[in-house]
Amino acid sequence: MKIATRPDHQHGATLMITLMLLSVTMLLGVATTSLLLLEERGARNHREHAQARLAAQAALEDACDDLRYHRHIDPEEFGAARACRTDAAGAGLCVGQPEHAGWEPAQLHGPRAISATYGQFTGRQFRALPGVPIPRYLIERLAPVDHKTAGRLAQEQASTPLYRLSAVGYGRHGAILALQALVRLPARPASAPASCPLRAWRPLYLTFTE
Repeated sequence: MKIATRPDHQHGATLMITLMLLSVTMLLGVATTSLLLLEERGARNHREHAQARLAAQAALEDACDDLRYHRHIDPEEFGAARACRTDAAGAGLCVGQPEHAGWEPAQLHGPRAISATYGQFTGRQFRALPGVPIPRYLIERLAPVDHKTAGRLAQEQASTPLYRLSAVGYGRHGAILALQALVRLPARPASAPASCPLRAWRPLYLTFTE
């Protein structure tokens, strides 16, 4: 004896299967949308930090031109072996030591910054994005290493002092990136090289506080 299946049971099973398929489709759509949003956010952050890096690199170049053609650092103008000038003409000029910086992070970036802005002394114009600050830099003359027996090396260090350039660049949505470079330039601007001979550079990790 055969038992006929009721049509309403078949319709109920079809409805459940349809709802399950719709739920799976919605979950896949939500997951895909989330992944696309994460990728877009990651690409935007990368672009903003790339803008900040380019700005910091431009500030390093401007600092080197400032040092080569416009201003020089006389250690006798500073009251300590590790210090920065606070007057307008000496904005961004510091003295320090190879193992100890002569400045604090707040002097490079922030409301109490005494660093020089891009083009302040070189006359260059920086095409900053709307609402993005102009990059800044510090130039630090490093005290020569004490070589008691190497008189020739000490004389060379005095004629071509070593400088440490620190720059901070900005991008949209608060992106900040700092770079630091070493450069050795002759004490006399007239004998400055045609290009900035950066000896080394590295990312600079600072605790930025507003």
